[in-house]
Amino acid sequence: EKYRSLAANPFNPFLDKTTGGAYPPGSVYKSVVALAALEENVVSPQTQFFCPGSFVNGDEIIHCHNRSGHGWVNLKRALMKSCDVWFYYVGIELGVDRIAKYAQAFGLGQKQGVRLNYERPGLIPTSQWKKKTYGVSWKPGDTPNIAIGQGANLMTPIQMANLYAALGNGGTVWQPYLVQKAVNHVGETVFSQEPQKRGDVTGIKPRNLAIVRDALKAVVMDEEGTGKAAQVEGTTVAGKTGTVQVVSLKKNLMEDMDVSMKWREHAMFSAFSPVKNPEIAVAVVSENDPEGGGGKAAAPIAAKVIEAYWRLKKERAGQMRLSQKEPSPEDKASKRGEVQ
Repeated sequence: EKYRSLAANPFNPFLDKTTGGAYPPGSVYKSVVALAALEENVVSPQTQFFCPGSFVNGDEIIHCHNRSGHGWVNLKRALMKSCDVWFYYVGIELGVDRIAKYAQAFGLGQKQGVRLNYERPGLIPTSQWKKKTYGVSWKPGDTPNIAIGQGANLMTPIQMANLYAALGNGGTVWQPYLVQKAVNHVGETVFSQEPQKRGDVTGIKPRNLAIVRDALKAVVMDEEGTGKAAQVEGTTVAGKTGTVQVVSLKKNLMEDMDVSMKWREHAMFSAFSPVKNPEIAVAVVSENDPEGGGGKAAAPIAAKVIEAYWRLKKERAGQMRLSQKEPSPEDKASKRGEVQ
């Protein structure tokens, strides 16, 4: 009876969502859009758009997450404050296909090759995809939602982590794997695995990647950044918060605060650390989070993961030094004259 209730649970507790859960990435995706805009000369780091809190998109008005607006915003501040309006403007200028070109270069919309359980490829929408799927043409008004990581965009958590690993390492996409080495009972290595490169994000100028990385650093390390809750003492962190609407915004603004769990927003955060020569990339997805907001709910979890990584690395280094200093039993015996 318990098994049947779990199997029928609409939240799929048996599904490995690391590879099998596909979500709109929300603002985590904005780093790709910002990089595409720089590469395609749609914007420079100084290009500003005015955010009054809303944007006229054809015959409808779409809103920024900050209804009161951010004022004049450039690329760095747009990422740091997660300004939707800046990305609405940039998305329309770029068009969906140019955004997709850079997303696909980072391996998004494709399986990552993790050989465990079920893996979804995710989805990076294009004009051709819409024509094939729905039999209608892509309209410019479809693009603003895509530019903020909503709409048809779908990514798995492993893709989010791999994207930020590639952003951090300079554009190399690696195949994720789980087991580095297996040793049997007599100390023989029976299985080992080396990192395998899936590809390089070619054609991207290092200076543009550096501009985006600097903005992602501000997201966390600047006190005005939406991801400041991911700060870790003694190191630097670069990342991006995201909040994904599950239903229309009106439902989430209902006066009745007892909103159904299935309607609550997903909280997202992806990051790498340290900013220079990073060693760890993290992605956090908190489904239907009661707190809401990647900065409030997901960023603190990422901070705990990153802090644990550096703490354990330091502890292991200390243990290694101690083991190297500790004399062996033979050495001790030799000093006592028991070994000739």
